[in-house]
Amino acid sequence: MNYFRKQYDFKCIINPFTYFFSLLGLVFSGPSCIAQQARYPFQEITREVIAPELEWNIRGHREFKSIAQSKSDFEIRFDVFAKWHNRMATVITRKDGKYVANFYHKQTESLPKHEQDSSIKYKGEWERYNFKKFPITQVNLDSLVEQLLTHQILSLPDQSKIYKKGFLSPFLVSYKVNGKVGSFRFGSPEDPIREHPDEPVYQHYDAILNMYSKITTPMYRQVWDDVEEAYKKEQLDTIFLRKPHSEGHSVYVDKNKDDDDYHNMLTDLEDTIADQDYIKKFHQLKPFKDSVANQISIGKLPRHWIPLYNYKGNYYLYWPSNRVRRRLSIYGNTLVFNDMERSVSSLNKVSTKDNKTFEVRTTKVNGSQADFKIRFIPYPMGIAVFEDFFGKGSKMLMVDAKYAAFHLVIVNHTPKNMEPEFIFEDPDYEELLNPKRK
Repeated sequence: MNYFRKQYDFKCIINPFTYFFSLLGLVFSGPSCIAQQARYPFQEITREVIAPELEWNIRGHREFKSIAQSKSDFEIRFDVFAKWHNRMATVITRKDGKYVANFYHKQTESLPKHEQDSSIKYKGEWERYNFKKFPITQVNLDSLVEQLLTHQILSLPDQSKIYKKGFLSPFLVSYKVNGKVGSFRFGSPEDPIREHPDEPVYQHYDAILNMYSKITTPMYRQVWDDVEEAYKKEQLDTIFLRKPHSEGHSVYVDKNKDDDDYHNMLTDLEDTIADQDYIKKFHQLKPFKDSVANQISIGKLPRHWIPLYNYKGNYYLYWPSNRVRRRLSIYGNTLVFNDMERSVSSLNKVSTKDNKTFEVRTTKVNGSQADFKIRFIPYPMGIAVFEDFFGKGSKMLMVDAKYAAFHLVIVNHTPKNMEPEFIFEDPDYEELLNPKRK
């Protein structure tokens, strides 16, 4: 039966692509040719999208609910669990007597990068890549279901029960039909068919696999064509300070500040709000100050600051390899500095004569006092030099968090191992503070 309707204007005839697994991951095999390819529409299931078929699991990933929870009286689900960059599922359900089918794809990572800040912000319900949901409209679903039933999809055994050799089992078929729930796993049928050519079960596995792969391969290829195209564009548009090496490490200027995780995390100050660690250090300050509850006037001094770095005369935020975000904030009459560890000091005095230079005195939890200056530069707005903050003679460039959005981010991208931090040039601080100096 012709259950696959042609969606391509092929200039040659090709055989259906088939899946097979090796230790290196998921690979498609088959002849290639030039084709005029139509785009397949899809919905990206972001955090804000209501998807009743999905749930957040204990590992912080969005996954399908158990098929036993399906509201449909008929559902067949073909899952592909590929460790190497792909998570796929094809779901056929019946509603009001009509079949509906969707293909789901989610890009995955062989070495997942856990973004603790995003995970905390969204209470664990966050992951880097979302499912893409493709409606399957190029298929005669009545004929497809009939073919699947012909190949005994509701009664096949798990491959481990009939094939005693070890094998990878990335394919899972599960179903719920009129209240009956069942499932079976199997791997690439290639070896079992060669070893047992007369065993019909392996022929059924192979037929089912080919039907699904024939339907979903064009959508799968569209996903990765888009990824490749985006990567090529990024490579052309990206300014590299260090080009990628064999393990993927690079240092580059991220230009997508309007919709970018790195920029958002650097400018997100939520985790600097008082918590138990802050309260503990706050109480340690009490012996060294008459009343830490007294409010210190800071005038027009901004309360939140983010480090700024100089590269070839321009100023950038920086996402480090160690993912430690350095920030300084003023809460009440305390100064909180976030670095490898958080320090909390009490503000003893903040004074200024012209709102361009502020003199600050603090008391640390060990009782020692420290003085430093905050000197605003004339241009760009919101940038200041912190003098003596790390000790006499030290200087650090900071930007008022309200103006951080005007600056791009330099990213130290480390997909596998931590790498050395990028060494930035020290700006000419005197020239910054006195630009008219001859």
